[in-house]
Amino acid sequence: MNQLRLGVFLLSCLSAFIAGHIVNYSIIFLSLELFNSHALAGIGYGLCFGPPIILGWFAGVYCDRYSPRVVILVAQNSFFVSLLLLYFALDASTVYQFALVLIAALFSGIAWSFVAPARFAALPFYTNSKQLAGASILLNIMVMAGFGIAPMLLKQTQSTFGWSEVFYLAMGLFVFSSTLLIPLKFKFESRPSYKALNEIKQSVGFVKESRVLKQLLILAVVAYLLMGPMQVLLPTITRENLGLSELEQGYYLSLIALSLFVGGVIAMLVKNRGHIGIILMVCIAIAGTGLGYISIEYSLTYSVAALFMAGAGAGIAVSFIVAGLQAFSPDEHRGRIMSFYTIISQFVPAAAGLGAGLLAQIFTPQIALMIMAGVIILSIGICFFTLSKVRLLAQF
Repeated sequence: MNQLRLGVFLLSCLSAFIAGHIVNYSIIFLSLELFNSHALAGIGYGLCFGPPIILGWFAGVYCDRYSPRVVILVAQNSFFVSLLLLYFALDASTVYQFALVLIAALFSGIAWSFVAPARFAALPFYTNSKQLAGASILLNIMVMAGFGIAPMLLKQTQSTFGWSEVFYLAMGLFVFSSTLLIPLKFKFESRPSYKALNEIKQSVGFVKESRVLKQLLILAVVAYLLMGPMQVLLPTITRENLGLSELEQGYYLSLIALSLFVGGVIAMLVKNRGHIGIILMVCIAIAGTGLGYISIEYSLTYSVAALFMAGAGAGIAVSFIVAGLQAFSPDEHRGRIMSFYTIISQFVPAAAGLGAGLLAQIFTPQIALMIMAGVIILSIGICFFTLSKVRLLAQF
């Protein structure tokens, strides 16, 4: 029964993550299609994942105070508002289109602020402590699969039917996700309500005292620098470097899903074989190298190989980071610590996407991607020599 409940919960997560990333990609693609602006695409992406830098702190408190399942069901409604605004933007005048797209991005960001940490905080209620690390990797595979499957579904639907049908599809996936989650009740004892800021300070202090948790969160920052440039720059680079059509771009970007999934599976297979910390750092370096190579490659075969290498490396690294955070987080701080992680997983890609978009406006998308890859490789090199607690970590 527990395995069935976990499976249904993970399916609910996958549906929601696919739909959520369809919203994010829609904002990016509409910004490029309607306004031909990488800067606007970067701003829109930044609004999708920017709000967690403020709201994410409180999301963690709510996930520790109240049932995270309820937090998910309530917060997910913000995605519906975002989709409605995008739907109205299709037939609006140019001035209103600009405002509607950015406001839609903001509502998407509000939803991500609460939904993402609540999903991770709810996970322990559907598994046991011995299986938590493996279940965490599985949940992270759902996150990464949603990130990669979304552009393929979006491009196929948009090229065959149109933008309206893209939004209908995303709404349907959200409804399906919530429908699966409603009956998955669990016993949750509400905890005493102190001032939210005091609770946040307590967890921040706990993380500071735990060298493992602090260093894992630092590595999460470096790993998630990969995601923003992928979403903002790759659509243009695939068109200019590889000459891909709109539909072909969707297929190319969908390879991210496959590579992230493969990375998550590899992480499941090697999580008990030792040298976890070294593998984690090396995989981030491999991912950064692959991303940089894509910017100078004009052969589809080699570009696909580099993308797959980058995605698999990112998948392994992020899976280990999530599993480590779950393993070393005590129950009383879990919601807030996972909210710190989701703040990073949302804000850092947003900031990186915004930076990549601005660099692409100043230089070219290719140069912007090379710069971002260089930052990632340099950062993980520094981390390898300074974050000794994680580097020496053998297992969770």
